[in-house]
Amino acid sequence: MTEEKTIKKIRSGLFDRSLSLTKLAVQSGAHLAMTGIKGAFSDSEGRDAHIKALMNVQGKLLASELGRMKGSLMKVGQMLALYGEHFLPEEVVTQLKMLNEQSISVEWKEIERLLIQRLGPEILLDLDIDKKPLAAASMGQVHRATSKSTGEDLCIKIQYPGVEEAIDSDVKALRSILSLLKLMPANNSAFEELFEEIRGMLHQELDYKKELGFTDEARDLVASDARFIVPRTFPQYSSERLLTTSFEKGVNIDSPEVKALSEERRSKIAVAFCEMFMRELFEFRMMQTDPHFGNFKIRIGEESDQVILLDWGAVRRFDEVFLRSYKKMIDGAFEMNQSKVVEAAFDIGFLNRDAPEKLLKSFAEITFMAVEPWLPPQDPRVPSHLVDRNGCYIWSKSDLPSRIASLATKYALSFKVRAPPREVLFLDRKIGGIFIIMKVLDARFKGHKVLEEFFKDRVI
Repeated sequence: MTEEKTIKKIRSGLFDRSLSLTKLAVQSGAHLAMTGIKGAFSDSEGRDAHIKALMNVQGKLLASELGRMKGSLMKVGQMLALYGEHFLPEEVVTQLKMLNEQSISVEWKEIERLLIQRLGPEILLDLDIDKKPLAAASMGQVHRATSKSTGEDLCIKIQYPGVEEAIDSDVKALRSILSLLKLMPANNSAFEELFEEIRGMLHQELDYKKELGFTDEARDLVASDARFIVPRTFPQYSSERLLTTSFEKGVNIDSPEVKALSEERRSKIAVAFCEMFMRELFEFRMMQTDPHFGNFKIRIGEESDQVILLDWGAVRRFDEVFLRSYKKMIDGAFEMNQSKVVEAAFDIGFLNRDAPEKLLKSFAEITFMAVEPWLPPQDPRVPSHLVDRNGCYIWSKSDLPSRIASLATKYALSFKVRAPPREVLFLDRKIGGIFIIMKVLDARFKGHKVLEEFFKDRVI
């Protein structure tokens, strides 16, 4: 059995991190030069292949170095993997997505030092902590523990040192590196707002006292719905850089145990996810916007199952004005009403009011397609092969995202040259995550019935 890789210490110093980025730039520059020389003597097809190879190498170098530095640099890399379709080459996005699978942990000796510093030796004496982490992420890692005085099972999330202090410089440096490596358009001013929103969300995610408050609020909001579990918090074992919650036993969404459940039970779990998404948006107006699989667990029961909702650091609130416009756009999509969709898109900031008619028509057509899983099965927009004999949408077979992308390409839309509105940025992140969860669960249900039931007594 091979020993798991660990890092002795996080490169938290500005000099260390700058040195790593400089090394990355030098390595990438060498590859750029070599590929440029080879490509100069190739035909058109050969040059395209060399460009793709270069982008792949650049992406690998970037993902590898960000993974070792962890902190906000790695987190920004993960976010860019989600939003990268807006402006990054496909090969680079593919490599950045690997960051979600990299989980090199920090050695226990360093973690123990941080625990003593942030909790104090006396409080630490009451905790029996497993030295092997439950999970290691970009900005911290989680260890399971037991309270000696109460016997309660706990999860302790420890923030890596120097992470928050490095956010501003890290985001600025990464923007520069992306430009230097030719991975961003020459005119990247359109993405300033995107990077600013990422920077602001990173600062919020690192405030564990704020996350403790969000977790308590979410727990209260779902208390009456037995399908969901939000962990309890333990302020006495928490601080601004350390968060302790109850350990909630469950299995991963893509685990063999979940796959072994009946189609009916898996679909009930899927509906629970969708209804929670709608409640967060339209009822709570407070959404956990990080749909990473590690933030959800499934507790399998004898006859029914529960969804465990973890990590309430990346929370965004939505105001009433935005939600009314967003709901109007959704209604317009169901009705295939272009004027309603476009007017809502103007209000939200998806489109400029001076946009050409072709762009307005194309945007509306894409929106009409996007609601496909939630339409009645007899609607001509729903492909017949995606509907089972019971009239349920077959999520696992759906290629809706690629069809939307193809349609956008067909109309030569310029969505990739502008950042989406900041409210939509994280909303789309969650929607994309929910879609993947539906596919993994091999969900089958009547989306239009779920929507009818949800909105029948709600006025948005």
